[in-house]
Amino acid sequence: MLECSFKATALREGPAAESAAEAAWLAFLCPVHCENLSEWPRAGTHADNGRCRAANCWTNRPAEELLRSHAELWLTPLTGVQPEAFGGVWSAFLDEGDRVLLARVEEVAAVGEDSPLQSMLAMMAVARRSAARGELGVAATSLGYCETIALNL
Repeated sequence: MLECSFKATALREGPAAESAAEAAWLAFLCPVHCENLSEWPRAGTHADNGRCRAANCWTNRPAEELLRSHAELWLTPLTGVQPEAFGGVWSAFLDEGDRVLLARVEEVAAVGEDSPLQSMLAMMAVARRSAARGELGVAATSLGYCETIALNL
């Protein structure tokens, strides 16, 4: 997720979602981010009249696809935990990812420092509990907050 205070001038539309005819995602971008992200795969870019702040994104993807995306984009690179190792059980994958993050936070705390990963732990707890209840959409939303922190590391 991007952080940007400018008004959007372009709407970038992703390819069709696996299970639907509509785009998998929509992103409102300012001129700078539109240029910087020119390599993003997309079905199209449309002019926008600035109705929205830049960096707002909407997704139409199913929750499991969002979870796979979070795993590939930041959670697996950050923790080394692979979702395939848990046979499609997202709660188990998130539990193990949380365990690794917590261990990393504790290592840093042991030498008297703070870690930005500490900010993730509360949202990871929400994601874990939600996944355990089968609420994968809520879990994916919680991971979106973690993604913002992870991408700024």
